[in-house]
Amino acid sequence: MSGGQQGWQAVARFGELPEEGLREVAVGRALVLLVCRAGSLQAVQALCPHQMAPLAEGHVDAEGWLHCPRHKASFRLSDGACGPGWVLPRLRRYAVRLDGGQVLLPDPLVPLD
Repeated sequence: MSGGQQGWQAVARFGELPEEGLREVAVGRALVLLVCRAGSLQAVQALCPHQMAPLAEGHVDAEGWLHCPRHKASFRLSDGACGPGWVLPRLRRYAVRLDGGQVLLPDPLVPLD
């Protein structure tokens, strides 16, 4: 853990993330998707709630929707809501911090909402 901050765990080095893109990381028994987009960093669950497809194989469009690679379900990154045409639960979202070049997630990993 970087900087002696209790309650946070280092999961990746920021410099190793794609400038614009997706990277899956394992956090304990959970998979989390780090999303680098437009100079921001977000963290959401890494598996689609429909059939557990790896969302890291999907893509993010210009409007901020994450598209599943398997059946094209989409999720709004700002709140995790499922897009039109599907009735799926919201993606779990997680707080994320940067500290000394490290990407930190909560420890324990608890969703924002």
